[in-house]
Amino acid sequence: METEKYIVLLENQEKKSLKKIENELQVSITSSEFLSKENRSFDVIDNDNGVLYKNLGVVVVENMDEDHLKKAVKDDSNPIIYFEKERDFFPADEMKIISELKKQSAEISNKINELELYLNNKPIPPKNFVEMEWGLKAIGIERALYTGKGIDVCILDTGLEMSHPDFASREIEGKSFIEGEDWNKDLNGHGTHCAGVSAGNLRTDTGKRYGIAKDCNLKIAKVLSNSGKGTTSSVVDAIDWAISKKFRILSLSLAAPVGLNEKPSVLFETIGSRALENNCLIIAAAGNDSNRPSIPKPVSAPANSQSIMAVGAIDGQMRVAKFSNGGLNPSTGGNINVCAPGVDVFSSYPKNGKNKNFYLPLSGTSMATPHVSGLAALYMEQFPDKTAKEIWEMIETHAKPIDGLKYRDIGSGLIQII
Repeated sequence: METEKYIVLLENQEKKSLKKIENELQVSITSSEFLSKENRSFDVIDNDNGVLYKNLGVVVVENMDEDHLKKAVKDDSNPIIYFEKERDFFPADEMKIISELKKQSAEISNKINELELYLNNKPIPPKNFVEMEWGLKAIGIERALYTGKGIDVCILDTGLEMSHPDFASREIEGKSFIEGEDWNKDLNGHGTHCAGVSAGNLRTDTGKRYGIAKDCNLKIAKVLSNSGKGTTSSVVDAIDWAISKKFRILSLSLAAPVGLNEKPSVLFETIGSRALENNCLIIAAAGNDSNRPSIPKPVSAPANSQSIMAVGAIDGQMRVAKFSNGGLNPSTGGNINVCAPGVDVFSSYPKNGKNKNFYLPLSGTSMATPHVSGLAALYMEQFPDKTAKEIWEMIETHAKPIDGLKYRDIGSGLIQII
């Protein structure tokens, strides 16, 4: 029988409240403070056991009676104030389209393989043969006086390929939230690419700069599998761990589509708020469900929460990327806060049979997001007394509007070095 997880939000974590929940749901609850390498959440959670993520006030349980949970939410005396079924998350880059097509249509597999080969090996555009990649020039990195030194930046993604020459000698802390997969092996490549944009430095092949915060303390949370799929519980688990570690910046290049006028998840709105209360800024990809010039799709979850910074993507001609989602649900929180380079972004990537180099261009709001995460690290080093919320406000205040582009699509504008 396939299991189904529920994510339950609590009003408080008092001992009597937790005991009441254990009795009502007929489960034993383990606090995340007792999790370890030998006792992971996915080893604990089953029909009889749940996990409380103490920094977030969230409990994850399996196979609950949904009617019972609804009744608990309506009961004012019950500590359960909200719940939702676990959802799936995927990398917010264009390459996921290829993977989906492979699964859906065997008839066009040859065409997909040809397209995949082209995307993974397309030549470096002449414009990138400069001292730095176009995205770094666009945000004014040449003016930067800081490198993110001492700032903890955590990339929640598919992991990091530690054999990559740009990371092999660095001290990097990480943890996997995917059963059976290690954080320091990235068979997907998406996480290594995002880590490079945010925290890389110079390409070993051309010597050109591609990363922003080269001296930050890079942290890795593997929340997406090697196949590129993650779930609400893996993301919640990782955020709770990151807050326990007092990481300042969490970069989420992942997304789950939402419908027009769909309200943001109370769960992620609360998580984002509790992160800010702990001086931690969550930055997330707006998603790639659009096909402009048609009307764009709304900002994906969890970026559509007001307490999480949402990042849209632009290309090298300062146009909105065709895939970038837009702020169609601003009244409920689904707006774009800022935009960043997200088309043909070169960054670190595992060397494998398909990729002959240690670098690869990818496109997506996934690529725009680590630009903002890296920039935030520079801001935090420059302004060490500012809170996470104040750094967010500064990023928006110093963003540069782009002529002819709407707030709906780029928010306050293109992020900038100050």
